[in-house]
Amino acid sequence: MLHRIQSRLGPVWFSTLLLFVANRTADFVNAVTGIWLVPKFIPPDQLGAVLPLSQAAGFLALPLYIVLTPYTKLLTLHAEREEAGKTKALLRDAALLSLLAFLVVLLLTPILLPRIFSAFHIENGRLAIAIVLSAVLTSLAPVFTESLRAAKNFQIAALSDILAAPIRFAVMCVALPFRGLTGYFVGQATVPVFKSAIALVAFLKKHWYTSAVPYWKEDRPVFFFYALPLAAFLVLDHTRGFSEMMLMSLIPSTESATYYQMTRFTEMATYIGTTLTFVLFPFFTGNHAKGKNTFALLRQSMVFTGSAGMLVAVALALLGPTLFQIVPFLRSYTVSSSAFFTLTILASVRAVTACFTTHEIACGSFRFLRYYAVLSIGESILAFLLAKGPFSLSTLLGREWRLFDLLSFMMLFAGTILLAVLLDLFRRKPSPFPHCQ
Repeated sequence: MLHRIQSRLGPVWFSTLLLFVANRTADFVNAVTGIWLVPKFIPPDQLGAVLPLSQAAGFLALPLYIVLTPYTKLLTLHAEREEAGKTKALLRDAALLSLLAFLVVLLLTPILLPRIFSAFHIENGRLAIAIVLSAVLTSLAPVFTESLRAAKNFQIAALSDILAAPIRFAVMCVALPFRGLTGYFVGQATVPVFKSAIALVAFLKKHWYTSAVPYWKEDRPVFFFYALPLAAFLVLDHTRGFSEMMLMSLIPSTESATYYQMTRFTEMATYIGTTLTFVLFPFFTGNHAKGKNTFALLRQSMVFTGSAGMLVAVALALLGPTLFQIVPFLRSYTVSSSAFFTLTILASVRAVTACFTTHEIACGSFRFLRYYAVLSIGESILAFLLAKGPFSLSTLLGREWRLFDLLSFMMLFAGTILLAVLLDLFRRKPSPFPHCQ
């Protein structure tokens, strides 16, 4: 039955469907965790800090991302060529380098986290350790899970996604009642640990007796000509996201908590996009290495992601506020149709943009950084100017930040970046991706 479906859909869409079903099964458990379990044990005045702290964890892990990301590219290339020895050496070295990058993360922690704790009126305690642990493990996991994606072993990837969600739920059931936010990040750390273990076991089961083969001489150009622009992209992306989350500390705690609850639903707009980008990366890389054009796959992924996001946005705008009134533990969060619609469209716009950037990175083309860098830096600078000082929003308008202001600010720049992407694609006629032919 599965083979018949696979033959009709083709490898790309069958893998997407398989992972989509697995991820949505996991999302149901994650939704229960995020919508009911987390707010039950984290006070409303601290609930809005969950997303900014998660963003801070990603920002802390930037050195690790920069070091490890070239390995994900090389894993795909060598798996495509069935060079198991080099793949094994890459996994080994990535694990060793992560230990060194961990020291850099520890140095950044005392500089960054106290400011966030102060903004959200949170006591330090063991929370900083839990955040660093979560950041490091979350950064390291993609290297191991990439071995599954590179080998196109999407069945094991789907299985790990399904099992990781209930394990996270069980850990949080134990940790949240005792440690609150600290317990949340301990629960978050279990997912990358479990997925990394599954991927590593699957790889070693097949290649236990394979000897590691040196790769540095052949792959050295990748680290210099691929890693440097990719590092720039990661720094820009994380800095932009971090500046947006810092603005959240300026809005009332009740509205930041409402934002957290709404995002548990609006993430549905990204379901197709996140699944597609995970599946398509090795196909983009492989087809590019073989000299094939990848525009058709990119176009389909962007159209499907955008269309699905629009449907979810309309549905949530119509049903979201009513749902928050019906469900008892959501009743204390006041939401509007316009906020639901705007936040869902924002998630969709970024998911469509992610399809494009994933394609470009897979093909080793970073020309989009010319406009992406300008817009991201501009957004980050403006965010910090509007947050404090003589140009802050409170000074200019004589009132504090509100959720509507934050959503408008984020939507303005996300829409501008997508517009720049579409103009970039239009300019590439008649060959939209000459570098991928």
